Amino acid sequence: MESESGLLLDVAVAFAVALAGGWLAMRLRLPAIVGYIAGGLFISPFTPGFVGDIDRLRLIADIGVVLLLFAVGVQFTLADLRRGGVRSALIATLSSAAVLAGAFAVAPLAGWSAEEAAYAGAAVSICSSVVLITLLERRGEIASEHGRTAIAISVVQDLIAVILIIVLEAVTEERGGGIGDAAADTALAGLKAVAFITGLLFIGVRVTPFVLNRIAEERSRELFFLAVAALVIGTALASEYAGLSLALGAFLAGIVVSESDLSHRVLGELLPVRDVFAVLFFVTAGMLVDPSAVVGEWRTLLAISGLILAVRPAIVAGLLLAARVHWPASLMTAALVTPAAEFTFLLAGSGLDGGVLSEDLFSAILTGAVVSIVLSPLIVAGVDRLSTLRGVRPAAATTPQPAPSRLGRKAIICGYNAVGQTVASVLHPRFEVVVIEEDRTLARRATERGLAVIEGSPTSPAIIEHAGLEDARVVVIALADPFATRLFAERARVVNPYADILARAVVRSEAAKLQRSGIADAVVAEDEVAFELARHGLHRFGLSSRESLAIIQQYRARARLAV
Repeated sequence: MESESGLLLDVAVAFAVALAGGWLAMRLRLPAIVGYIAGGLFISPFTPGFVGDIDRLRLIADIGVVLLLFAVGVQFTLADLRRGGVRSALIATLSSAAVLAGAFAVAPLAGWSAEEAAYAGAAVSICSSVVLITLLERRGEIASEHGRTAIAISVVQDLIAVILIIVLEAVTEERGGGIGDAAADTALAGLKAVAFITGLLFIGVRVTPFVLNRIAEERSRELFFLAVAALVIGTALASEYAGLSLALGAFLAGIVVSESDLSHRVLGELLPVRDVFAVLFFVTAGMLVDPSAVVGEWRTLLAISGLILAVRPAIVAGLLLAARVHWPASLMTAALVTPAAEFTFLLAGSGLDGGVLSEDLFSAILTGAVVSIVLSPLIVAGVDRLSTLRGVRPAAATTPQPAPSRLGRKAIICGYNAVGQTVASVLHPRFEVVVIEEDRTLARRATERGLAVIEGSPTSPAIIEHAGLEDARVVVIALADPFATRLFAERARVVNPYADILARAVVRSEAAKLQRSGIADAVVAEDEVAFELARHGLHRFGLSSRESLAIIQQYRARARLAV
């Protein structure tokens, strides 16, 4: 019981310091990541006051890493990876090799042995997938040219990190006599990696969409969420057991799901959970820094920081420029792959456990990685500022924008129930209609009728982002749930303040709340039923259709004034 309460205390304190640090960082116009790391330092074993259990927190933080990489994989497709695969693999390999060579070059000046140089160089030669993805998401540039290139480079470097761990541990165990064994272990690890990735993609693309579709037809959000969670965690663990990493397995699971038409719904279900757990990753990174060790190893810290902040970005930028990628995208990609993090901790920890790295050198390496995390948002902002001053910005996205002739002729219908179906049937022949529907059966029915459909919860930010609201002239909310209607209306108004947002309401009190949410008109169901019955009654008494409609319009206007 004590251990359980201790875990809850650690998590509660970690979230509290992350909240305080993130808020302070934002007030100082710094990225929130900086505040999360500072919060971790505040509860680390190297500072006075409360000390969190880093081992327990890192177990929970791993969930955040897994969810983060999975979410990115969902936004990729196999075609995206094939498109930039060869170039990204070459850049990732050459930049990692350059950092390793740089470590051996500075070894005499830093006083490192050959083994220390190998571990130090390997630890900082791999860029951080988590940090660069966090930066891209906060900037809304996951789909940009530089965003996709940076992510592809990080995926390849994750594979390189696995190979480096195997080689260095084999060489350390043999102490100079195991070159042949290291080569054999590396070859075996490569075969296992290829077999695992090939098998996962081959089976997953065929089986996973089928299973998710069957579960979605049960119309249970809980079951669907559990299925996605089991898929993510299970694939990540299988990847780790295969000698790869949790993060790589989660990314591959996301790639598998991206081939399904349920990808937007999956993303919408996971985003809120992912953001909460991902914060713990940065808190635990701050807890690893020993300020006293850094003071004594300032030369080492300087060498490590130079390798991370200068060598790898310079190689990446140079190779992209040589490949004739325009300079803003080249510089932005180089800035994004600057931070070192996840595998830095693993490689440095492997060296410490093997007796190769001293505790001071271990702390200096981790501190260099944390420094790169702290500086990376500032570097990215600096590159962005430079591009703006020169009048050029990196390409925002590879997705083609809608033609001007299509603008203003799109309607979004949220909810494909009986009301939504009627509205869609009236609008569809004349205008472009996009339907947002959570129910699998109704979504399939809309697809069969030739409508563009986004399947998922209308309250999910990811679904709203992919709906294309910014191009819509009319948004019709046909949901029966008043809370979901208000929430969707508020978010739609933020995305597109010029659209006419129309919604259904069961009673007048709901209509009043909806109008305060910024909608143009709320149609009260009970009023419209009464007006239609009254119109029929007037017509039966001999009034013409025009007279009946005029009378009803007067009462309709009074009812709307009363809302």
